[in-house]
Amino acid sequence: MEGQSNESATITTRASSRSRLQSMSAFWIAILIGAALRIYCLVFTNGTGDLDDWEDHAQQVHDRGLIGYYHANSFANHPPFISKVGALILQIATVTHIPFRILFRAPFALLDAGNALLLFSLLPANRWRFLATACYWLCPAAILISAYHGNTDTAVAFFLLLTVWLATKQRILSSGAAFGASLWVKLPGILALPALLILFRRWRFRALFLLAVAVTALSTYLPALIQDYKIVYANVFGYRGLILQTANGVPLWGPSVLLFSTVAPIQAWPEKYLRPALFFLEHSWSIAIAAILLLCWLRRNRAAHLEVCATIGMVYAILFGFSDYWAFQYFAWGLPFWFFLRWWFSIPAVSLTSIYLYLLHWTFCGNGLLLGRWDFLEHPILPVLVLTIRNLAVSFFLVSACLFLIFSMRRARTLVSDLELT
Repeated sequence: MEGQSNESATITTRASSRSRLQSMSAFWIAILIGAALRIYCLVFTNGTGDLDDWEDHAQQVHDRGLIGYYHANSFANHPPFISKVGALILQIATVTHIPFRILFRAPFALLDAGNALLLFSLLPANRWRFLATACYWLCPAAILISAYHGNTDTAVAFFLLLTVWLATKQRILSSGAAFGASLWVKLPGILALPALLILFRRWRFRALFLLAVAVTALSTYLPALIQDYKIVYANVFGYRGLILQTANGVPLWGPSVLLFSTVAPIQAWPEKYLRPALFFLEHSWSIAIAAILLLCWLRRNRAAHLEVCATIGMVYAILFGFSDYWAFQYFAWGLPFWFFLRWWFSIPAVSLTSIYLYLLHWTFCGNGLLLGRWDFLEHPILPVLVLTIRNLAVSFFLVSACLFLIFSMRRARTLVSDLELT
């Protein structure tokens, strides 16, 4: 009997080892495929119109100087540091004869590898984190935004994940410096600040964190602010995004999609209903900010890093659900954080954003392999399939945003009731 028991244990151990080996092999195959797809996008595709804009930004910063370019173009909304980095990349491209489109996108593809690594490090130490990391790395939305699109939004998620990871190591000043560095590249990371402060339970630690944020951020803004603080404030801090529409006025995202593209055309709305609807759309950004602050307040006692990452994921879901101000690459801000949320949100969110972005990119470049030239203006009418996925995605984020707020309110009310009973 003892011999049979030992033999059974040996067989079980071998089966477990074989299963583990197969899982690890599948994981590394996924990593190699994701890397190959990013290299393909970097080397063979032209990217979107944003990449052409960035090349022009870089040339203008080189020719006019940073402040001169801010004055010459009101759409020059990128922070001083990344604007100068763009100009430097253009100079390197000129000297090396490596196309700007490759050199500019390569750092952000590498940062996306950092996103995958940090996601793996922050997820619970079980087999599911291998699956979640592989899913993120193979996610079409992450691949398109980091290696195809040609913008800097991948860096937002990277620095936010790095901020959380450093905070889990009790490295408060380094954590603050990481968050401050995110503001060198793009400002939307600031939306996650209320959630990040939940990580630190003492006000002294929060003060140290904010001090590190301020010192790090100002280190690259200060020279430009000294030269001309008014133009820096107007162009960089005053930028609020755009409502993206096709040449025929077809909205690509936001509550206006549901109100005027699915409920009824704008001309069919009675005046008494149209006015409040337009008021909501006009102030959708402010409403989203208010909802984000409310969510962070309701979840202020959920300080574990997994909960804070989930809160950040909800923050950006609320922004996308309530605001009309949107662009293709904005999904990068919240995408890795959605893997910390429940399956009912994370799976549809990642799937819908990936399908929608891929179909949009296919439509505007005219090629399923993304090898065509990006031409936004030549596609004023979107295919029915794209419109259907758009409507599903917008509806999903709007409903999810409301559910996050409702669930957080109910949980907060339950906690208050429990405290009163004790």
